[in-house]
Amino acid sequence: MESLFLEKNTLKQVALPADLNASPVTGARIKLDKGYRCAVKLSFGDSTGAAVTVSFQQHDAATGGNSKAVNVQTNYYVKAGAATSFTKTEIRPDDAGLSDSVDLAAQFGSDEGLVVFEFLPEFLDVQNGFAYLSVNVADSTAAKVMAGEYIVCGLKQEPAYLEVL
Repeated sequence: MESLFLEKNTLKQVALPADLNASPVTGARIKLDKGYRCAVKLSFGDSTGAAVTVSFQQHDAATGGNSKAVNVQTNYYVKAGAATSFTKTEIRPDDAGLSDSVDLAAQFGSDEGLVVFEFLPEFLDVQNGFAYLSVNVADSTAAKVMAGEYIVCGLKQEPAYLEVL
């Protein structure tokens, strides 16, 4: 029998819906050791000419501690405006241009939509104790609402819905 989604996967809020024009969003931290991968899904409302820059950090503690950038190392997917399917943006780990931030103003400056990034635990500097991931979204300089979730897939303990992330 096929499992229900939350039997093997679980979710955690990145941040409550927030107006990025009021202030940047510093997302909650999530420990990546309980699952095999983590998708970061962000949802943006429409606006007029907003800047949309997403960046990622790794941390060695649930709160406080040390933090440093973590590069986006896999493809990410965007569905903006009237699009009915996602568009893939390819990132190759051997690219010299790997970055911890992604400028999405071209896709979401005026339009609403979704973007999905994927992280694997091995993208973090786990040898030095960095096991937590967070996402930050910069001040948009115009009215722009954003909300997001971490979707942790393939949890090592089941049922996944009981796991504390």
